[in-house]
Amino acid sequence: MKLNLKKPGCPNFSSGPTKKPEGWSIKKLEIKYLGRYHRSEDVKDYLEKIILKLKQTLKIPKEHKIFFLPGSCTGAMTSVLNSILGKNSITSIIYDYWGQFWYEELKKLNLKVNARKKMNGNLPSLQGIPLNNDVIFVWNATSNGMSISNLSFISNNHKGLVISDLTSAVFACKLPWKNLDVSVFSLQKALGAESQKGVVVLSPKALERLKTNQLKLFDLKNFDFLINTPSLLSFADLEQCIDLYNKNGGLNFNISVCRQNKKILDLWEKNHPYIKYFCQNKKFQSVTPSFFIFKRKLNHKKIFAYLSENKIAYDIQNFRKVRDGIRIWNGPNIKKNDLIALTNWLDWSFNKFV
Repeated sequence: MKLNLKKPGCPNFSSGPTKKPEGWSIKKLEIKYLGRYHRSEDVKDYLEKIILKLKQTLKIPKEHKIFFLPGSCTGAMTSVLNSILGKNSITSIIYDYWGQFWYEELKKLNLKVNARKKMNGNLPSLQGIPLNNDVIFVWNATSNGMSISNLSFISNNHKGLVISDLTSAVFACKLPWKNLDVSVFSLQKALGAESQKGVVVLSPKALERLKTNQLKLFDLKNFDFLINTPSLLSFADLEQCIDLYNKNGGLNFNISVCRQNKKILDLWEKNHPYIKYFCQNKKFQSVTPSFFIFKRKLNHKKIFAYLSENKIAYDIQNFRKVRDGIRIWNGPNIKKNDLIALTNWLDWSFNKFV
């Protein structure tokens, strides 16, 4: 059976950094600014052009401000927790590893925080969040394939800040930017860009809070769009990925591809003898990635090693802090036929390494 199976055209199914977008080429990177001072007028203009392109592409409101920070999304959120929060009580919504991580960071800062928590594949209660509380949550959980999906649980009269980690949602989900006061994300998921940078987007309400807070880390009040020296090579990669995203059809195209890819995995998972979705309620499943747990004992380490060694699938094991399983990025840069080939090889592996 093995010899009759076709391998995926690309074995990159990692949930981040993800496969580069179709048409990407290292030869197409803008390299004329490499080795230059990032605050030279022409280089600064180049960087500002890319940031404006990002803002326009994502349809972020004009009155919102974008900052780029070091340390990917982790650095961006750490800056937010240290610099903007503290005046209000905080409601922390936890249903995945990163939501739990942000909650623990808030506790270390001795902030007034209460947790709404479930880690069993369901969302915690989102009812009755106090209007004056700041609210923090992960929109799309890369670690376990779940999603909060929308902001229907937030009142139109909410007074506190609405803060969200959008890392695997941005470029793959329709996001209500006007209703998000603090958004943080990195660029290595649905966009397929490099992971060096963290992005913070602040609404006018968040910018007003920033004016009155005593800042502790990365003083956003006293910087413009850059907090530290950026990688100009990473920005060149970002520009190419944004251009390809727009050329290939933008958000509607990405959502369509994600949905079609997930249908393949849905069909594969249905009545499967070895695996099932961690999140059984389809309403809470993310469009990408998909996370499956084992229904029976398998030698999963041998499965992952075999698929990797034979260049069939890289990096599909579970996130390091969750239960054993298979995590597959089925995002917009993944081809349908590659997913079908992967599921065929997984089925063969289940029978070989049982």
